[in-house]
Amino acid sequence: MTTVAVVPVQRLESAKTRLAGLLSPDARARLVLGLLERVVGAARRAALVDMVVVVSPDPVVLARADGLGVGGLRQDGRGLNAAIALGRAAALREGADTLLVLLGDLPLVTASDIDALVAACDEPGVVLAPDRHGRGTNALAVRPPAALEPSFGEDSLERHRRAAAARGLAVCEYHARGTALDLDTALDLELLNQTGVVDVAR
Repeated sequence: MTTVAVVPVQRLESAKTRLAGLLSPDARARLVLGLLERVVGAARRAALVDMVVVVSPDPVVLARADGLGVGGLRQDGRGLNAAIALGRAAALREGADTLLVLLGDLPLVTASDIDALVAACDEPGVVLAPDRHGRGTNALAVRPPAALEPSFGEDSLERHRRAAAARGLAVCEYHARGTALDLDTALDLELLNQTGVVDVAR
């Protein structure tokens, strides 16, 4: 089995705008890059991940990916699902039989979370990791990679469930603290601070 993890990251200038009342543009950029380091680090430590690809239209993000020792893929346009499509194409070129999508803002995700998520994926099948609200999707594993069209965004969890069922794919969900908390709002930051993990943005 070959698993390629795709980590999509948007332009730093437009990232985390819901935190604009709390953080300056520079602080938000540092936050995004710090989160990226955590997610990529966890993916690199995961025993069941063979390759990590960061997809972004932002040259600073791609340079950080290079510094972290993983592949960077430039996205000419915009959009989360378009970025994932680029990453999936790269994964298929590498002969991957499993695509893992990890959103780039998961401060608590661990290598153990990632290994458990990948191990739970049947063939053909999908594993969904919901956000803490039970509406969004923070990570997804699909085997084979083209079995399901990712549809990230608001209320994506139910869309992914329905799309997988329509294709007759086995579906399971992975619930863990490490995949449930993403950073978008002031409350998310408060919850992160309560865990003691406060050094994300350096």
